[in-house]
Amino acid sequence: MSSDININLSAFGQLSDSSDTLIIEISDHLIQFCELDSKHNKPQYICHYSIDSTIQNTINDHLIYAIKHFQLSKKQYQLVYINYFNPQFTLCPSNFYNSEHSRAMLELNVGNTNNHIILTDDIRTDIKLIYTIDDSLKSALDNLFPNHQLKHTLTILSSLMLQSDELIKENILLSIHSNYIEIVVKQEHQLILSNQYTIKTQEDILYYILFILEQYHLNPLTVNITLVGNIDVNSSLIVALKKYIKQIHLALGHKTINWDGISGAPQHYNYTLLNRIFCE
Repeated sequence: MSSDININLSAFGQLSDSSDTLIIEISDHLIQFCELDSKHNKPQYICHYSIDSTIQNTINDHLIYAIKHFQLSKKQYQLVYINYFNPQFTLCPSNFYNSEHSRAMLELNVGNTNNHIILTDDIRTDIKLIYTIDDSLKSALDNLFPNHQLKHTLTILSSLMLQSDELIKENILLSIHSNYIEIVVKQEHQLILSNQYTIKTQEDILYYILFILEQYHLNPLTVNITLVGNIDVNSSLIVALKKYIKQIHLALGHKTINWDGISGAPQHYNYTLLNRIFCE
């Protein structure tokens, strides 16, 4: 079995003057953009900007360059949503949450937060996700898009897992990236795990999935796992997963998404970009 994790970073659709909404997803290795006609829930243009780790620029420098490169800076958007990922996060039951102690609660789980800005999302009324964001990146976002709405990517995946009709029967939602995975697990419609794991090979993904099945006593013959990420349906990773797990599904986007503006991209591609608008 090949160790390579092949992620498709093609652009889809075309820039359009009818787009009034911009969704941006930011991680330490990739920035993704989606232009959307929100009146018709119609994606118009999806593009990706890979961050070269050998270039000693900050993420906000890369963000500004990417926005100019894709000519997104020439437009005024009515709505801007930011999906943001970094590894410094923790879940907290709402009953135990205290905004004044959010930094201390986070540092108890992730260590020193280096005085980064602390933000909190509501996954549901009873669950919060606390996380950090670099001060300079938050400042850049505030300057570029003063009215943006920012959420952690695990907040988005967890919210979709708990609320989306398309995922109502699923036990595990697995999001594949080139160097990490995100996993959300629910049982009886309750969130029991939302976490991120660093990966280098396909074997790492198999290890984490099988470990989680064992930990939560989930039967590989009956558990339902939905996969999202820009990987081909015939990829060696999916073939390998199906050797161990019977019910592997590729995600379907929200039923109201109009796909007329996008061709060549299966619905499990760019999943958090395209479905972010349903998490508000």
